[in-house]
Amino acid sequence: MKQGNSSYNQILKSMSIIGSSQVFVILAGVIRTKVIAILLGPLGIGIIGIYQSIVDTLRSVSMLGVDTAGVREVAEANGGEDQNRLRKVVSYLHKWFYISALGGFLLCLVFCYPISLWVFGDGTYSVYIALLSIGVFLSILNTGKSVILQGLRKIPEMAKASIWGSVLGLVLTLPIYYFLRLDGIIPALIVNAAILLICTQYYYKKLALKNVNTSAKEALKNTTHTLKLGIYIVIASAISALSVFAIKAYLSRSIGLESAGLFQSSWVIATVYLGLIFKTMGTDYFPRLSAIINDKKDARKLINEQLYIILAVASPLIIIMLLFSNPLLSLLYSSEFVYADGVLQWQLIATFLKVISWPAAFVMLAKNKGRLFLLTEVIFYTVYLLFSYFLFTTFGLDAIGIGYFIAYVVYLPLVFYIAYSITDYGWNKDITVMATINTILVGISFYLAYYVGDSITLPAIAILLLSTGYSCFKLGQVFSLNDIRNRFKKK
Repeated sequence: MKQGNSSYNQILKSMSIIGSSQVFVILAGVIRTKVIAILLGPLGIGIIGIYQSIVDTLRSVSMLGVDTAGVREVAEANGGEDQNRLRKVVSYLHKWFYISALGGFLLCLVFCYPISLWVFGDGTYSVYIALLSIGVFLSILNTGKSVILQGLRKIPEMAKASIWGSVLGLVLTLPIYYFLRLDGIIPALIVNAAILLICTQYYYKKLALKNVNTSAKEALKNTTHTLKLGIYIVIASAISALSVFAIKAYLSRSIGLESAGLFQSSWVIATVYLGLIFKTMGTDYFPRLSAIINDKKDARKLINEQLYIILAVASPLIIIMLLFSNPLLSLLYSSEFVYADGVLQWQLIATFLKVISWPAAFVMLAKNKGRLFLLTEVIFYTVYLLFSYFLFTTFGLDAIGIGYFIAYVVYLPLVFYIAYSITDYGWNKDITVMATINTILVGISFYLAYYVGDSITLPAIAILLLSTGYSCFKLGQVFSLNDIRNRFKKK
């Protein structure tokens, strides 16, 4: 590989813009989580996690997958010469998301009582869930604006909206939690959703996109093509959200809301904080892959380039979280949450397998293979839920993490086979070496953290230095130090 590669530079450009914004998002999230953990404890974290799962599930069901499929649609229209088609696509997606937001609002109102019965065992929380409908409505509208920005590859605008949304959300919601405690959860979630929408709307309006008047009927008709992929995505998203929701509900009813809070703490670290890396790279990667997916050679090249970068960036982060999971939970939450360190460690090594499979998994969406995508998601969550349930009596809370890891062991070769069948995808020599070395380092880190536990400071530091040094070496082969320095100076 050579320095100056334009494709790697494009990845660096997008990563530096979105990545710098995610620093603010992470810091805001860490501060918010720490304060909430101190004020509300595992009980409050558990309730927030359940409410967030409700929002995610209803949002997924209401949008019918048009959020992901819409990015692909806008990217395709933007890549052509017909600007009128682009305006039409943006207009009918804009209308569709308003319809979806209203649908999510009504679903939350109609099913608030059954949801309360299922999760909490009685209807006590039905009023709170009904109020959550406002958050669902605002969240869907925000997603709609973000879809159009991402499809147009307006990365700086997305980054700025993310920064302001996170900072303002933190400043305005913490007083709510402080004064209202548990009663402030719903108001805080609604305020945060409103702030994110306002920030995204501000940068969306600055694009000055010309509007094409479309009726609700036309929007539904024009979205039919997008829905062919979207319907599979929404089913997969609903399965994902419902699976996590079911785990939290099972834990809260079997052990107590505190156990759901412990699971939520590990889940946020492994899938939300580390998930920001996937979001950072996927923001530009998905539209780029969608534009070249029919060229197998270019598609294979881009997939491996993306995997190269994400392996180099994510591996040291996963290793440091593995080796210091116990103090990390205390730092981000409180000492009450250290009992979640085992499940977190299993989720982290599963996340490493996700890193390896992630770039190839996008092939199905970029190629409009909705059925295959849905099949892989069904298999993943079926394995996840079954192993979590059957191992629970033996391993307790750790079973949730073990099930997550086993699900990715099954998922990884399945995704590789599908990517190969579509694009003849395979690892090149550099990726094979990188994946092997990082797998060994992550495996050793997990063994030390989970099975040894005490007195691992010196070997932990050694492994961390080795991992970081190797990643810097690999990044140095595709980027010069001046490239990176100049890129961040511009920011």
